Amino acid sequence: MLIGPDVSEHQGDVSWALVAGEHDFAIVRVADGDRLDRFYNRARVDALHGARLLFAPYHFGRVASPQNRERRGAAEAVLAIDQAHAGGWRWPGDLPLAYDFEVNNGQPLDKCARHLVEFVSAYRELEGTYPLLYTAPSFWRSVAAHLAPADQELVRRCPLWLAHWGVQSPDVPEPWDHATLWQYTDAGTTPGITGPVDLNRCEMDAEQLGALADDAGVSPVPEPEPLPSPGERPTQWDDLWEMPWRDEAMQSVGFRDWLWQHGRLSPHFSRQEARCHDPARTPVPQELRAAAQRHAFSLERLRHRLGDEPLSVLSWYRTPAWNAHVGGAPRSRHMEADATDFSRTEIARHRGFDTAADEVFAEGGFGTYPSGARHVDSRGTRARWSSF
Repeated sequence: MLIGPDVSEHQGDVSWALVAGEHDFAIVRVADGDRLDRFYNRARVDALHGARLLFAPYHFGRVASPQNRERRGAAEAVLAIDQAHAGGWRWPGDLPLAYDFEVNNGQPLDKCARHLVEFVSAYRELEGTYPLLYTAPSFWRSVAAHLAPADQELVRRCPLWLAHWGVQSPDVPEPWDHATLWQYTDAGTTPGITGPVDLNRCEMDAEQLGALADDAGVSPVPEPEPLPSPGERPTQWDDLWEMPWRDEAMQSVGFRDWLWQHGRLSPHFSRQEARCHDPARTPVPQELRAAAQRHAFSLERLRHRLGDEPLSVLSWYRTPAWNAHVGGAPRSRHMEADATDFSRTEIARHRGFDTAADEVFAEGGFGTYPSGARHVDSRGTRARWSSF
């Protein structure tokens, strides 16, 4: 069993070297809504790293209200991620950000449920994984009654950090069957921290908990395996299949039709991985097929530039409703099915990704997110931006 404290500015300065003598991990508050924690900064995070403690930042959630100008869950996810990264959090490497969801902020419970789903969905789109979710049994059950089954399934993918003090074992609420972290007291003591402090247990071993710092159990959909050959495709398309980065591959109407009929946009990119991430996993509609295939063949050129290594997509098509749900730009190219995002983990696997993407999408969009993810699109005009 692993143990670790969670702290905020209320504990003041902390000696992380002393904490590390008795603990395995630490969770540190980044902000309460819009207000940054006075002690969250790079010096604190560097000290945590120096003490070799597994580290997770947490953001105290504030449901949209007049006090925060009705900032919705998706916007709060962007805010939380940006604030955490600015103070030194790095993912992969550190544990995922934790969303502290324990108060209704004076809002109706159905609104709280919508806010949470928006936060988790946007975090998933931006980081390629799911946040830790902090809550307590009674509060959670009051909100969960307002979650649709698909939303329950979405939230279930978030590792649960459960607050339940003074009991022998925590009362784990549905849809989870266990708590990844259990905050078992708010009155603990430990060397290196002055006064009472929250303490947490984890039934995982160090290797299992450390694995959350890699991908939180979620990876982008891998590109499909090529269809067997020969015999599975007309022989006149062998060259196009083997060299899909060439203009001739995209220009062949018959080849594109055959790919579509066999579940592909191009040889290495499937219709399945282009689906929207909404609960229905909505496929690319027929009217956007041409745009999706044009973009897929541009991705084939990018893949070739990167050494013909597998290239996993984080997100592709979004329905207008899902785009609004995750806080996407009102005119996002994802709604046109000609845009893809790649996670920071995927970018790290491919040396020279930015240079290659900038050249392949010279007449398209190329941008970065604060998380380190990348966006490319085939809009037909040059657009560049950076969120670093």
